Amino acid sequence: MTSLGYTRRLLAALFMAAGGVAGCFDSGDRPDYMPPQPPGPAEVDLTLSYQRIDGFGASSAWTANNLSDTLADQFFSPDVGIGLSLLRVQIKPEGMTFELPTAQKAVARGAKVWGAPWSPPGEWKDNGSTTNGGKLLPEHRQDWANRLASFASSMAAQGVPLVAISAQNEPNYTATWDTCRYDPPDMLTFVRDFLGPALAAAGQTVPVMAPETQGWDQFARYADPLMADTAAAGMIGPVAMHYYAGTPYDYQPAKAAGKSLWETEVSDDKVNKNLDTTIDSGIRVAQMIHDNLVNGGVTAFHYWWLMPGTGGGNGALAANNALLPRAWAMGNWSRFVRPGFVRVAVTPKPQDYVNVSAFKDPTGTRVVVVAFNTLANERSQDFTIAGGTLAQVVPWMTAAGKNLEAQTPVNIVDGAFTYMLPGRSVTSFVGDVTP
Repeated sequence: MTSLGYTRRLLAALFMAAGGVAGCFDSGDRPDYMPPQPPGPAEVDLTLSYQRIDGFGASSAWTANNLSDTLADQFFSPDVGIGLSLLRVQIKPEGMTFELPTAQKAVARGAKVWGAPWSPPGEWKDNGSTTNGGKLLPEHRQDWANRLASFASSMAAQGVPLVAISAQNEPNYTATWDTCRYDPPDMLTFVRDFLGPALAAAGQTVPVMAPETQGWDQFARYADPLMADTAAAGMIGPVAMHYYAGTPYDYQPAKAAGKSLWETEVSDDKVNKNLDTTIDSGIRVAQMIHDNLVNGGVTAFHYWWLMPGTGGGNGALAANNALLPRAWAMGNWSRFVRPGFVRVAVTPKPQDYVNVSAFKDPTGTRVVVVAFNTLANERSQDFTIAGGTLAQVVPWMTAAGKNLEAQTPVNIVDGAFTYMLPGRSVTSFVGDVTP
């Protein structure tokens, strides 16, 4: 017997003596089963803070020019809907948007609006078309910057002041729809020397958003030059990316420059192309939100569409004029974690299949803990809260047959409570700190 085999057999014997599972090790001296980690408490610490939340949103591009009042309430009201606080509108090559009515309804319900261009006019690009990539011609950089600045002025005059204007949607991506390519040096030049100055000349204090890459994988390659350039960094507000590629991570240059970090587009289509109207899609979207907030430290998270396009699939939060389970799952964050809330410390994965994030309001008096169970079976989860005293929390649940519904309040005893998380569910525990 090799020394490695002897060690394994010794460990197996010790494990069995301690009450281990019989047959845990096979005859080839290799463990084929290891017991799962025992569940631990989700330990919330209200004294340890991370990023300030700017909001949660989606886009009206192409598909939601004029939402009905009922759908506008469902999307943007924090009282009867999911409480989205951000709306992303498309800036057409002509320097306008067809989505003004939806934007005005979003603003009326407390949301903030920002714009993103997909392409300059074809005659200003080297391929002569708004589609299939192509680059903005140097001689038309000022023309395009002036048009984008004019868009910001026009929206403000119509009751929709923009909180940001993107330099370009997915500058590293080419598609058969409206697209435009920028290399990182091109993006830096356009932001610093043209778009930022054009907005200032138009009297607009709207910050530039960049680089809005197609994924996290190319994000730093574009964002690093912008953050390293003092002039450009001074013109930029949110530093943004999409989540179609790569993995969220802690991007330190944005933090060092004092910039907010926004995830601005993703769709469940990246996982499942067939229309999924079940809670399964909601759980996948919950995982995306959690990973971007906790691992990426984003201050805003956006889904792709509000309303579906003609192709179907999972690119929208609604279908057949009704919100889908993935929208209600997103609402477990967007309705309760309002702009200005701060993410606080909590055990992010206290047991297998359970993920947790926690937040408090700017005054530290309201606490929101969001927990979701990815397993089909229910899981009992312990929670502890330190740094503030809460008498009880109200669970708000999204699961099969439940659309963000309030459950029976749970009393907190000695800073702790236990809750049975149903299978495939998202639950927000909302409570107030007692004086």
